[in-house]
Amino acid sequence: MDGMLAEFGEVLRGVEFRAPSVPVVSNVSGAVAGEELCSPEYWVRHVRETVRFADGLNTLREQGVTSFLELGPDGTLSALADGDGVSVLRRDRPEPLTVMAALGGLYVRGVEVDWDAVFPGARRVDLPTYAFQRERFWLEPAAAQPATSAVDAAFWDAVERGDAEALGVDAEQSLSAALPALASWRRARQEESVIDSWRYRLTWTPVAGPSSQLSGVWLVVVEPDEAETDVVAALRGAGAEVRVVTIDELDAGPVAGVVSLLSVEATVALVRALGAAGVDAPLWCVTRGAVCVVDGDVVDPYASAVWGLGRVIGLEHPERWGGLIDLPSAWGERTSGLLCSVLSGGTGEDHTAIRGDEVLGCRLSRATTSGPGPSTAWEASGTALITGGTGALGSHVARWLVDTGVEEIVLTSRRGADAPGARELVAELSATGISARVVACDVADRDAVAELIETMPDLRVVVHAAGVPSWGALSSLTAQGLQDGMRAKVAGAIHLDELTRDMSLEAFVLFSSVAGVWGSGSQSAYAAANAFLDGLAWRRRGVGLVAT
Repeated sequence: MDGMLAEFGEVLRGVEFRAPSVPVVSNVSGAVAGEELCSPEYWVRHVRETVRFADGLNTLREQGVTSFLELGPDGTLSALADGDGVSVLRRDRPEPLTVMAALGGLYVRGVEVDWDAVFPGARRVDLPTYAFQRERFWLEPAAAQPATSAVDAAFWDAVERGDAEALGVDAEQSLSAALPALASWRRARQEESVIDSWRYRLTWTPVAGPSSQLSGVWLVVVEPDEAETDVVAALRGAGAEVRVVTIDELDAGPVAGVVSLLSVEATVALVRALGAAGVDAPLWCVTRGAVCVVDGDVVDPYASAVWGLGRVIGLEHPERWGGLIDLPSAWGERTSGLLCSVLSGGTGEDHTAIRGDEVLGCRLSRATTSGPGPSTAWEASGTALITGGTGALGSHVARWLVDTGVEEIVLTSRRGADAPGARELVAELSATGISARVVACDVADRDAVAELIETMPDLRVVVHAAGVPSWGALSSLTAQGLQDGMRAKVAGAIHLDELTRDMSLEAFVLFSSVAGVWGSGSQSAYAAANAFLDGLAWRRRGVGLVAT
């Protein structure tokens, strides 16, 4: 900004300033401003100096202010007010709705609102009474911790058994020499216990749903030239009037439901087409092999990507979201009835899989562990390849791998050694005695990945951390935009999977994201890409290959 300050000051000297009629908190000082607001010099400083927004908030709180109303194009500043901010406008949302939501937000915070001015001629009515179910949805405090933790119990159990090895000490050591080792053991177990408490996994539980009939017009959207499927026959058998259409054949009209059998790229186009046609009926994305539910499931990562995209559809377009249904590999006698039960809403679930004679609903559950005990550090050997190795995730993994036994660490990035911090990272790793190097490689280029892997005959560990989050509302996303957003994560993972299948790998690690598990608004491509990685890991493990 320095280049424009002098000219900006000259322009301001031709402006007539007047004192404000309401108090103004300055972003330059963080305090209530006075006469300085009427000087050109102040506004020049306002351009160049640090924005003291936090100091301004503190000043207002000291003055007794408890609610903050943001007048701007989005809620960026409201998010910085520690829960006390209310935004009048939101990006990509209708202004009348956001203004009313802001008034409501202020009202429930105790701010007096002149509702007669908002709704001229309206009258107040009493809310209807209803029977309270007394069902609580508040987060409850954690149960009181036992006087003796599991870590301490494991420690004293090893002591009583005289198991020095379990505690990481030499049985011949004196007590004074063993104390540091014992303290180290206890700290390590406590850290493991905390980390274990953060671990969750997807589980599946049977969900009941009544046998259901369908009515009205149901659209089954298929790829061009695709033959009618068992899904179409199931819907017709349940009483639905089924129209099998492609995206280009969509038109306006009363519709009871939409069933999509499309790929992830085509599903993006379908969402936009439904919006253009004014179809608000629930959209159900039906896949086969998208998730691993029971032993023996063969997962198709491309179908998994549909689930990642579907979760974002549910967040951004809840008004026309039905859910996700994964079909079994073989159509059974009860599959038709179970499918229609889910489509009718009878199960109340929007993440379901049909396996055997039942419908299973997806759950996020705490991952159980075997409990404290002798801990063996993971050991590796040979060469470790880390894609996206100079980024935040890749560099963290590289430092961790130093103590695992690998002999060489190869880091990739599209800019190679010119990536920020790359040379410093290599120097840091090399100082530990590890052979380390950075290679410029676009992992979405299969030939480039193949050429790189040929230089690592002793490759044992693959860590795929490459990928850049992409942003944008689903309503404005194109199929090309989806491919561009998924390119590094998906294409890179495919190439690494295919080119290392005949190698004796000790680890094949894919860095995914919760965006693929429960979705993330305005990150549809990112969510789909991460769900693809989850599906690829399931597929590899299903055929006996290592994958995490």
